[in-house]
Amino acid sequence: MSAGFSDFDAGHRDLVTVTKFNFYGNRIVTASSDHRMKVWDQKDNEWQLTDTWRAHDAEIRDATWNGPFTGQHIGSVGEDMKLKVWQEDVTQPPNSGRRFRAIFRMMAPHRHPFVSIDFRNIDLESWIAAITRDGFLMVLEPVSPDSLADWQTVDEFRVCAAPPRGEETSFKVQFHHDPTDITHAIQPSSDRKSLSLVVAAMDTVKVFRMDSNRRFYHAIELSGHGGLVRDVSWANGSVRGYDLIASGCKDGFVRVFEVYTSLSSTSARESDRNHSQSSAQSQSSRSTAQSGIGSALASRAPTSMINRPPTGDSPFKHSYKEVACIDSKHLDVWQVGFSYAGDCIVSSGDDGVVRFWKRALSGEWLEYAETEMAEHES
Repeated sequence: MSAGFSDFDAGHRDLVTVTKFNFYGNRIVTASSDHRMKVWDQKDNEWQLTDTWRAHDAEIRDATWNGPFTGQHIGSVGEDMKLKVWQEDVTQPPNSGRRFRAIFRMMAPHRHPFVSIDFRNIDLESWIAAITRDGFLMVLEPVSPDSLADWQTVDEFRVCAAPPRGEETSFKVQFHHDPTDITHAIQPSSDRKSLSLVVAAMDTVKVFRMDSNRRFYHAIELSGHGGLVRDVSWANGSVRGYDLIASGCKDGFVRVFEVYTSLSSTSARESDRNHSQSSAQSQSSRSTAQSGIGSALASRAPTSMINRPPTGDSPFKHSYKEVACIDSKHLDVWQVGFSYAGDCIVSSGDDGVVRFWKRALSGEWLEYAETEMAEHES
């Protein structure tokens, strides 16, 4: 192993499918094809096992931590068609198998399992995004802001036409996690709790944003991939003036896109003319959101994004530029992620190597480290 890296035997009985840090980087959740999840805590510069439990009745496809201000919660999805939210019970002893308990369960619609899940936190509020193997995306919020034990649908739609049966598919979803969405920086009167998503949808990448009615619209598509997109990552740092998104592709390349957002000419004129009125409406919208936006949307029938009728002009226009196409040296890129500052990228693939890329002052992404993954995961 390279200096600065450490490895440990995860002790799973089958392939490790998930390894995720919490917000602070001092806890890890691992999940496996053996149907089990494990939580590890960093103590004395070592990773110590806190608990192991059977989380699903089939292979676990994804798992992730909720944010830092809502307690210790983990979301998971598996081939058993279930999405679950787990809450830590600190009264239970470590390694008892009872430290984490499921406080919410939901079956996937249309008999296709969820394959990707992510949390989003704004202040003390949480949202979940989950996407199925056939590209059906659901965004959920808690029924009560004081509990994560019951969730309701905010919006749901297909991100693309359902792939033919038997075709290999690839779908991943990730919220924009920066504390300030660039749309709010451009239009301060807009809802601060507006959500944005990036989705790997087969061989392309799509960005979805919320409009003033808290309804998602298709903002832009990042095309040009040479195969299925395995993973996507949205960098923090709206202060740079544009969004930075990376994709990892089956063709072995990591691509980096700059996404530019600005007010449409119509919205700019309207904003100049009615700024004070817009601010008042924004305050009203935020009050509605805090009382539970899902209840206001309960009567809305789910529709497909590909044939959803427009709700009016989008207040923003979007464009993008591919700024890097990195030959990762992986046979197939399976994971890609930005550092917290957005100036480094980590990737992994079929060759069993993790590679690190750093953005030079010239804007070029240069490889600066690599390390082989441990071979004792089974």
